[in-house]
Amino acid sequence: MDLFARLQGMRVLLVEDDQWIRDSLRRFFANENCALMAVETGEDALEIIKGKACDIIITDYRLPGMDGLEFLKKAQRLNPRDRVKKILLTAYMTEAVISEAFRLGVHEFIEKPFSTEDLEEALVRVLEKEIIANGRGPGKIL
Repeated sequence: MDLFARLQGMRVLLVEDDQWIRDSLRRFFANENCALMAVETGEDALEIIKGKACDIIITDYRLPGMDGLEFLKKAQRLNPRDRVKKILLTAYMTEAVISEAFRLGVHEFIEKPFSTEDLEEALVRVLEKEIIANGRGPGKIL
């Protein structure tokens, strides 16, 4: 699967309070000709979601104000039929966090610190699961 060719038509939202990570990932996606909406807080992300649906949400667990899981709960209430793919970034991989994340439909976890390769692998897994779920078989690009 050509990950970035597939992502070019998708709306990807990053919720991350670390400016260095936001800026680095924004540049990384731009270098691959993909757009990445990147915000600092769950509140900012909810404003974006109110105006437009997202295909993929990548959120940090620890955020100022509401945490990433609370943000995902509120996002789900805003768009209950939305089939957004969810990836959780965290340095706090506890059983309670994992359990709640699964309950909220998180598809992938990336443990901090992480590399762009870790993110690429998680995105590929998320998109491959979508292809299989849609009955198109593994390895076929939509």
